[in-house]
Amino acid sequence: IWQGQNGLFMIDSGSPGDVKRILEYVEQIGFQASDLVAIFITHADIDHAGSVAALQAYSGARVHAGAETAELLTQGKSPDHMHRVVQFIVDRFMGYKPVEPEFIQIVADGEPLDELADFQVLATPGHTLDHYSICSDVHGILFAGDAINTRGGRLKNTPKRISADYEAACLSTMRLLKLHPAVFACGHGQPLENHDANDIMAFYRQLEQQV
Repeated sequence: IWQGQNGLFMIDSGSPGDVKRILEYVEQIGFQASDLVAIFITHADIDHAGSVAALQAYSGARVHAGAETAELLTQGKSPDHMHRVVQFIVDRFMGYKPVEPEFIQIVADGEPLDELADFQVLATPGHTLDHYSICSDVHGILFAGDAINTRGGRLKNTPKRISADYEAACLSTMRLLKLHPAVFACGHGQPLENHDANDIMAFYRQLEQQV
């Protein structure tokens, strides 16, 4: 959750059932549900979009998402990017509450966000074909979704086995590394700051060899 000038801005919504925990946290930091003005969904996987409909209903927040992600949000479906057996289970048994289309605003690469003018939308396909990150040069922070993960204090690319297009994933990660944010806030793993420039360069060169 990011505090903007006009209220709170949330990046992804967690899994179904996370609403109570999220709203309790909002109260702990001195706000209420109505202070949540926007929710940015990086991609439509259930662990990133599973609570967005409920949070939108509680808060009245606008939902920002890419065009394909928006379509999936209105159906309560995760995108197709996993092994077919796993994908079948997800599609058959792991839906989530859909979002009404009128509450969704479509985002595109390079656009600023209405509620957060200091942040820019970045297309980062690969993990899923429709995946977006947001970054602020002013604040030095990148919200990468699943375009990048952190493990053991290091940046990692999204695993090939759960990537819709692994080459695109590598190119997206390389694009984000070139931004040199002070903080990498990823969908999985702890935020990474005070990172080693040599580690970043080594990671970039490793990705170059895979595309």
